[in-house]
Amino acid sequence: MTKDLPQSRRQGFSLLELLVAMALLLLVVGLSAGILSATQDVWKRVSSQTEQQRGARQSLDTVSRRISQAVLNPYWSVVYDNTTGQPRRFERASELRFLVSPAASIVSTAAEAGTAIFFQSPTGYFSDGSGELGSALNTWGYFIEYGSDQSYRPDFLASAGVPEQNRFRLIEFLDPSDNLEVFRRTSAKPDYVGREWFATPLASPLRKRILAENVLAFVVLPRLSSLEDPSGVALASNYAYDTTARNPDKRFNPRNQLPPVVEIAAVVLDSRSIAKINWGTSPPDLGIAMNSLFKDPAKLNKDLEDLRLALRGKNLEARIFRQTIPIPSARWSTEQKD
Repeated sequence: MTKDLPQSRRQGFSLLELLVAMALLLLVVGLSAGILSATQDVWKRVSSQTEQQRGARQSLDTVSRRISQAVLNPYWSVVYDNTTGQPRRFERASELRFLVSPAASIVSTAAEAGTAIFFQSPTGYFSDGSGELGSALNTWGYFIEYGSDQSYRPDFLASAGVPEQNRFRLIEFLDPSDNLEVFRRTSAKPDYVGREWFATPLASPLRKRILAENVLAFVVLPRLSSLEDPSGVALASNYAYDTTARNPDKRFNPRNQLPPVVEIAAVVLDSRSIAKINWGTSPPDLGIAMNSLFKDPAKLNKDLEDLRLALRGKNLEARIFRQTIPIPSARWSTEQKD
């Protein structure tokens, strides 16, 4: 004979208990969904930032590699006395060039902040894109532009109705080995000091490409070693270094000499900040006068920090990249007098 269970043992959950359980379940599901969504947002943001930073780092590695390959191939040239016609001395000469300058002063399309650099290196790129002679010379250049991507993108994007984008961009310039302008200008003209060796081919859109986007500033500082110049700014006191220039101070005379060391710095806008900016035909307001920056190398650290803080005041974030690049082919002499 089976004994009947008590009445209380035979009852199920009450309606109140079910409602409480369902509420707790919904709360747990809601919290889990919120955590999952937040985790996905963080992952996407970090992934996007990592990808952008990787792209910026790779671009700057390319710039560093090119600069480290810079050559000048100087030789000794006889200087004759104007009166007697007799040999008077030897001086260093070269048909190649190395130039660093505030970008806006030498490139008409350059953005206001930062510098530009142009030089030769034995990379062997030809007009058809081949690199058959790896030791043939090219002229390379790097600077920041602001404006539309219209001239840099393929025609099918325009025909597809893809709107143009205005951005800050790090531009790479290449003059091919089979059409090298510098030799046209310097051959048999050792005293040539013009800028056509890069300005003429730079006018062609085929000589330029976008190396990296959203680079707000790009700074190049040629300098001596820390032992020769502890300040690090004596060689290019105003971010200007020109191997056709003469400095009466033989310790810092760039005449036909490569700098032993080049420091570069780049300010790259964070990927999330890009969507917060109203990109127009004119550069956006970033909270600071960009043309006031990077005038004095002694203030490089301060200028970079001022720009970062100004961006933060606009709820924008940027990453600062810096590299120090030795130039192996540099043979700096402090005994050169002209």
